[in-house]
Amino acid sequence: MKDKKTLITIIVLLVIFLPIGVFGTIKSFSATKPDVKDDNPNKEFKYNNKLYFYYNDKLLSTYECSSCTLASSSIDDINYHTNYYKSENNELASVINEYYGLFKENDNIILYNLVNSKKIDAYKSIKNYNIDATSKFAITEKSNGMGVIFFDLSSSPIPNEYEYISLPAHIIDNKLDTSKFIVKKDNMWSIISANKEVDVAQIIDEIVDFNDNYYITYANDTYHVYDRNNIEYLENLPKTNVYGVGKYIFVLNNNQLFIYENCLNPVIKIMELPNYNSIYFYQNNNKIDIMIDGNLQETLEL
Repeated sequence: MKDKKTLITIIVLLVIFLPIGVFGTIKSFSATKPDVKDDNPNKEFKYNNKLYFYYNDKLLSTYECSSCTLASSSIDDINYHTNYYKSENNELASVINEYYGLFKENDNIILYNLVNSKKIDAYKSIKNYNIDATSKFAITEKSNGMGVIFFDLSSSPIPNEYEYISLPAHIIDNKLDTSKFIVKKDNMWSIISANKEVDVAQIIDEIVDFNDNYYITYANDTYHVYDRNNIEYLENLPKTNVYGVGKYIFVLNNNQLFIYENCLNPVIKIMELPNYNSIYFYQNNNKIDIMIDGNLQETLEL
Protein backbone atom coordinates (compact mmCIF):
# COMPACT_ATOMS: atom_id res chain seq x y z
CA MET A 1 0.00 0.00 0.00
CA LYS A 2 2.83 2.34 0.91
CA ASP A 3 4.56 1.66 -2.44
CA LYS A 4 1.34 2.39 -4.29
CA LYS A 5 0.97 5.74 -2.54
CA THR A 6 4.58 6.56 -3.38
CA LEU A 7 4.00 5.74 -7.06
CA ILE A 8 0.91 7.93 -7.18
CA THR A 9 2.83 10.80 -5.59
CA ILE A 10 5.62 10.49 -8.18
CA ILE A 11 3.13 10.50 -11.07
CA VAL A 12 1.38 13.61 -9.71
CA LEU A 13 4.71 15.43 -9.35
CA LEU A 14 5.69 14.52 -12.90
CA VAL A 15 2.41 15.86 -14.25
CA ILE A 16 2.95 19.11 -12.38
CA PHE A 17 6.61 19.71 -13.16
CA LEU A 18 7.22 18.27 -16.63
CA PRO A 19 5.48 21.20 -18.40
CA ILE A 20 8.01 23.56 -16.87
CA GLY A 21 11.01 21.42 -17.69
CA VAL A 22 12.78 24.29 -19.36
CA PHE A 23 12.68 26.24 -16.15
CA GLY A 24 13.90 23.28 -14.18
CA THR A 25 17.06 23.39 -16.28
CA ILE A 26 17.29 27.16 -16.17
CA LYS A 27 17.08 27.66 -12.45
CA SER A 28 19.35 24.87 -11.33
CA PHE A 29 21.54 25.63 -8.37
CA SER A 30 25.13 24.64 -7.70
CA ALA A 31 26.31 25.47 -4.23
CA THR A 32 29.80 24.21 -5.04
CA LYS A 33 30.32 26.14 -8.26
CA PRO A 34 33.85 27.59 -8.24
CA ASP A 35 34.52 31.25 -8.92
CA VAL A 36 34.96 32.07 -12.61
CA LYS A 37 38.39 33.40 -13.52
CA ASP A 38 38.11 37.07 -14.46
CA ASP A 39 40.77 37.96 -17.04
CA ASN A 40 38.77 40.87 -18.46
CA PRO A 41 40.53 44.08 -17.31
CA ASN A 42 37.75 46.51 -18.25
CA LYS A 43 34.80 44.18 -17.58
CA GLU A 44 33.64 44.40 -21.18
CA PHE A 45 30.85 42.19 -22.47
CA LYS A 46 33.16 40.77 -25.13
CA TYR A 47 36.92 40.50 -24.76
CA ASN A 48 39.41 38.31 -26.63
CA ASN A 49 36.61 36.37 -28.37
CA LYS A 50 34.91 35.55 -25.10
CA LEU A 51 31.65 36.79 -23.56
CA TYR A 52 31.63 37.84 -19.91
CA PHE A 53 28.48 37.89 -17.80
CA TYR A 54 28.63 40.20 -14.77
CA TYR A 55 25.91 40.59 -12.17
CA ASN A 56 26.36 43.13 -9.37
CA ASP A 57 30.01 43.44 -10.47
CA LYS A 58 30.61 39.72 -10.00
CA LEU A 59 31.59 37.55 -12.94
CA LEU A 60 29.11 34.66 -13.07
CA SER A 61 30.01 32.94 -16.32
CA THR A 62 31.82 33.18 -19.65
CA TYR A 63 31.25 31.84 -23.16
CA GLU A 64 33.86 31.57 -25.89
CA CYS A 65 32.60 32.98 -29.19
CA SER A 66 34.22 35.11 -31.85
CA SER A 67 31.04 36.07 -33.72
CA CYS A 68 28.64 36.69 -30.81
CA THR A 69 27.16 40.11 -30.03
CA LEU A 70 24.63 41.71 -27.72
CA ALA A 71 21.04 40.83 -28.59
CA SER A 72 18.40 43.40 -29.53
CA SER A 73 14.68 43.58 -28.90
CA SER A 74 12.75 43.02 -32.15
CA ILE A 75 9.71 45.30 -32.18
CA ASP A 76 7.24 43.86 -34.68
CA ASP A 77 4.43 46.01 -33.23
CA ILE A 78 5.10 48.62 -35.90
CA ASN A 79 3.20 46.32 -38.25
CA TYR A 80 0.04 46.63 -36.13
CA HIS A 81 -1.88 49.31 -34.21
CA THR A 82 -1.07 48.25 -30.64
CA ASN A 83 -0.50 51.11 -28.19
CA TYR A 84 2.91 49.72 -27.25
CA TYR A 85 5.80 51.42 -25.45
CA LYS A 86 8.42 52.73 -27.87
CA SER A 87 11.87 52.64 -26.31
CA GLU A 88 14.72 54.67 -27.76
CA ASN A 89 17.08 51.76 -27.04
CA ASN A 90 16.34 48.23 -28.27
CA GLU A 91 19.58 46.64 -27.04
CA LEU A 92 18.93 43.85 -24.56
CA ALA A 93 20.89 43.44 -21.35
CA SER A 94 23.35 40.55 -21.49
CA VAL A 95 22.49 39.55 -17.90
CA ILE A 96 18.89 39.39 -16.74
CA ASN A 97 19.51 38.14 -13.21
CA GLU A 98 21.89 35.74 -11.47
CA TYR A 99 20.53 32.80 -13.48
CA TYR A 100 20.04 33.99 -17.08
CA GLY A 101 22.11 35.58 -19.80
CA LEU A 102 21.27 36.55 -23.37
CA PHE A 103 23.40 37.00 -26.46
CA LYS A 104 23.18 36.73 -30.22
CA GLU A 105 25.04 33.93 -31.96
CA ASN A 106 24.75 33.82 -35.74
CA ASP A 107 21.01 34.24 -36.46
CA ASN A 108 19.76 33.11 -33.05
CA ILE A 109 19.33 34.72 -29.66
CA ILE A 110 20.67 32.36 -27.02
CA LEU A 111 19.25 31.96 -23.52
CA TYR A 112 22.22 31.01 -21.35
CA ASN A 113 22.37 29.33 -17.96
CA LEU A 114 24.83 31.38 -15.91
CA VAL A 115 24.94 28.78 -13.14
CA ASN A 116 25.96 25.81 -15.28
CA SER A 117 27.40 27.78 -18.23
CA LYS A 118 25.17 26.00 -20.74
CA LYS A 119 22.83 27.03 -23.52
CA ILE A 120 19.19 26.54 -22.57
CA ASP A 121 17.28 27.61 -25.65
CA ALA A 122 17.52 29.53 -28.92
CA TYR A 123 15.08 32.04 -30.42
CA LYS A 124 14.60 33.75 -33.75
CA SER A 125 13.82 36.97 -31.90
CA ILE A 126 13.02 38.40 -28.47
CA LYS A 127 10.92 41.41 -27.45
CA ASN A 128 10.60 43.12 -24.07
CA TYR A 129 10.20 46.89 -24.80
CA ASN A 130 13.25 47.84 -22.66
CA ILE A 131 11.33 49.36 -19.76
CA ASP A 132 11.02 48.25 -16.14
CA ALA A 133 8.13 45.80 -15.88
CA THR A 134 6.08 44.04 -13.23
CA SER A 135 7.82 40.77 -14.12
CA LYS A 136 11.08 39.70 -15.74
CA PHE A 137 9.63 38.59 -19.05
CA ALA A 138 10.42 38.24 -22.73
CA ILE A 139 8.18 37.64 -25.72
CA THR A 140 10.04 35.01 -27.73
CA GLU A 141 9.79 33.84 -31.32
CA LYS A 142 10.60 30.35 -32.57
CA SER A 143 9.88 28.66 -35.89
CA ASN A 144 6.56 27.40 -34.52
CA GLY A 145 5.38 30.80 -33.23
CA MET A 146 5.61 33.35 -30.46
CA GLY A 147 5.37 32.76 -26.72
CA VAL A 148 6.36 34.35 -23.40
CA ILE A 149 8.89 33.31 -20.79
CA PHE A 150 9.09 34.70 -17.26
CA PHE A 151 12.65 34.72 -15.96
CA ASP A 152 11.51 35.30 -12.38
CA LEU A 153 9.23 32.23 -12.58
CA SER A 154 6.25 34.44 -11.67
CA SER A 155 4.26 32.45 -14.24
CA SER A 156 4.86 29.33 -16.30
CA PRO A 157 5.72 29.98 -19.97
CA ILE A 158 3.11 30.89 -22.54
CA PRO A 159 3.80 28.36 -25.32
CA ASN A 160 5.24 29.42 -28.68
CA GLU A 161 2.07 28.95 -30.70
CA TYR A 162 0.96 32.50 -31.57
CA GLU A 163 1.43 34.63 -34.68
CA TYR A 164 1.78 37.81 -32.63
CA ILE A 165 1.98 38.78 -28.95
CA SER A 166 2.06 42.28 -27.55
CA LEU A 167 1.67 44.41 -24.45
CA PRO A 168 -0.06 47.79 -24.53
CA ALA A 169 1.79 50.56 -22.70
CA HIS A 170 0.00 50.21 -19.36
CA ILE A 171 2.58 51.86 -17.12
CA ILE A 172 1.61 51.62 -13.45
CA ASP A 173 3.91 53.01 -10.77
CA ASN A 174 6.56 53.40 -13.48
CA LYS A 175 6.44 49.74 -14.50
CA LEU A 176 4.98 48.10 -17.59
CA ASP A 177 2.08 45.86 -16.56
CA THR A 178 2.68 42.30 -17.75
CA SER A 179 -0.47 40.70 -16.33
CA LYS A 180 -2.32 40.47 -19.68
CA PHE A 181 -1.21 40.06 -23.28
CA ILE A 182 -2.79 40.73 -26.66
CA VAL A 183 -2.36 37.62 -28.82
CA LYS A 184 -3.12 36.60 -32.40
CA LYS A 185 -3.57 32.99 -33.44
CA ASP A 186 -5.02 31.56 -36.66
CA ASN A 187 -5.81 35.16 -37.70
CA MET A 188 -8.01 35.59 -34.62
CA TRP A 189 -7.34 38.06 -31.81
CA SER A 190 -7.81 37.63 -28.07
CA ILE A 191 -6.53 38.77 -24.67
CA ILE A 192 -5.00 36.28 -22.25
CA SER A 193 -3.50 36.63 -18.79
CA ALA A 194 0.06 35.74 -17.86
CA ASN A 195 -1.50 32.61 -16.33
CA LYS A 196 -2.97 31.78 -19.75
CA GLU A 197 -6.57 32.50 -18.73
CA VAL A 198 -8.75 33.94 -21.51
CA ASP A 199 -9.93 37.49 -20.78
CA VAL A 200 -11.40 38.28 -24.21
CA ALA A 201 -12.26 35.33 -26.43
CA GLN A 202 -11.12 35.18 -30.04
CA ILE A 203 -12.51 37.79 -32.43
CA ILE A 204 -11.72 38.70 -36.04
CA ASP A 205 -10.82 42.38 -35.55
CA GLU A 206 -7.38 43.49 -34.38
CA ILE A 207 -7.23 44.22 -30.63
CA VAL A 208 -5.03 47.21 -29.83
CA ASP A 209 -5.70 48.01 -26.15
CA PHE A 210 -8.00 47.25 -23.21
CA ASN A 211 -8.87 47.79 -19.58
CA ASP A 212 -10.88 45.63 -17.18
CA ASN A 213 -14.23 46.70 -18.65
CA TYR A 214 -13.57 47.43 -22.33
CA TYR A 215 -11.37 46.33 -25.18
CA ILE A 216 -10.40 48.40 -28.20
CA THR A 217 -10.10 47.22 -31.78
CA TYR A 218 -8.95 48.66 -35.08
CA ALA A 219 -11.00 47.77 -38.15
CA ASN A 220 -12.22 49.52 -41.29
CA ASP A 221 -9.68 52.34 -40.76
CA THR A 222 -11.03 53.38 -37.36
CA TYR A 223 -11.07 52.43 -33.68
CA HIS A 224 -13.91 50.68 -31.87
CA VAL A 225 -14.70 50.32 -28.15
CA TYR A 226 -16.47 47.17 -26.89
CA ASP A 227 -17.43 45.86 -23.48
CA ARG A 228 -16.89 42.23 -22.49
CA ASN A 229 -20.33 41.40 -23.94
CA ASN A 230 -19.11 42.67 -27.34
CA ILE A 231 -21.45 45.69 -27.28
CA GLU A 232 -19.93 48.70 -29.05
CA TYR A 233 -19.81 52.22 -27.55
CA LEU A 234 -18.87 55.70 -28.77
CA GLU A 235 -19.48 54.72 -32.39
CA ASN A 236 -20.16 58.29 -33.51
CA LEU A 237 -17.20 59.89 -31.78
CA PRO A 238 -14.29 60.57 -34.19
CA LYS A 239 -11.15 58.74 -33.07
CA THR A 240 -7.51 58.93 -34.07
CA ASN A 241 -6.58 56.60 -31.21
CA VAL A 242 -8.14 55.03 -28.11
CA TYR A 243 -6.39 53.91 -24.92
CA GLY A 244 -7.34 51.84 -21.91
CA VAL A 245 -5.97 53.75 -18.90
CA GLY A 246 -6.87 52.09 -15.61
CA LYS A 247 -10.65 52.17 -15.32
CA TYR A 248 -10.88 54.91 -17.96
CA ILE A 249 -11.14 55.04 -21.73
CA PHE A 250 -9.11 57.86 -23.30
CA VAL A 251 -10.23 58.83 -26.80
CA LEU A 252 -7.98 61.00 -28.93
CA ASN A 253 -9.32 62.96 -31.87
CA ASN A 254 -6.15 64.64 -33.10
CA ASN A 255 -5.37 67.10 -30.29
CA GLN A 256 -8.61 66.64 -28.40
CA LEU A 257 -8.72 64.17 -25.51
CA PHE A 258 -12.05 62.76 -24.30
CA ILE A 259 -12.07 60.82 -21.02
CA TYR A 260 -14.76 58.30 -20.14
CA GLU A 261 -15.21 55.94 -17.22
CA ASN A 262 -18.55 54.35 -18.04
CA CYS A 263 -19.06 54.67 -21.76
CA LEU A 264 -22.83 54.76 -21.27
CA ASN A 265 -22.45 58.03 -19.36
CA PRO A 266 -21.39 61.45 -20.62
CA VAL A 267 -17.71 62.31 -21.03
CA ILE A 268 -16.15 63.28 -17.69
CA LYS A 269 -13.38 65.48 -19.10
CA ILE A 270 -12.36 67.08 -22.41
CA MET A 271 -8.86 68.46 -22.93
CA GLU A 272 -6.99 70.29 -25.66
CA LEU A 273 -3.47 68.95 -26.12
CA PRO A 274 -0.49 70.53 -27.87
CA ASN A 275 1.01 68.97 -30.99
CA TYR A 276 3.03 65.87 -30.11
CA ASN A 277 5.02 62.99 -31.51
CA SER A 278 4.53 60.58 -28.61
CA ILE A 279 1.99 60.35 -25.80
CA TYR A 280 1.79 58.01 -22.81
CA PHE A 281 -0.40 57.83 -19.75
CA TYR A 282 1.39 56.88 -16.52
CA GLN A 283 -0.71 55.69 -13.58
CA ASN A 284 1.05 56.70 -10.36
CA ASN A 285 -0.37 57.00 -6.84
CA ASN A 286 -3.98 56.94 -8.11
CA LYS A 287 -3.19 59.81 -10.48
CA ILE A 288 -2.63 59.82 -14.22
CA ASP A 289 0.34 61.67 -15.69
CA ILE A 290 -0.02 62.70 -19.32
CA MET A 291 3.47 62.44 -20.83
CA ILE A 292 3.96 64.22 -24.14
CA ASP A 293 7.27 63.81 -25.98
CA GLY A 294 8.86 62.63 -22.74
CA ASN A 295 7.68 65.60 -20.67
CA LEU A 296 4.91 65.84 -18.09
CA GLN A 297 2.04 67.73 -19.66
CA GLU A 298 -0.53 67.42 -16.89
CA THR A 299 -1.44 65.28 -13.89
CA LEU A 300 -5.07 64.20 -13.69
CA GLU A 301 -6.88 63.47 -10.47
CA LEU A 302 -10.12 61.96 -11.69
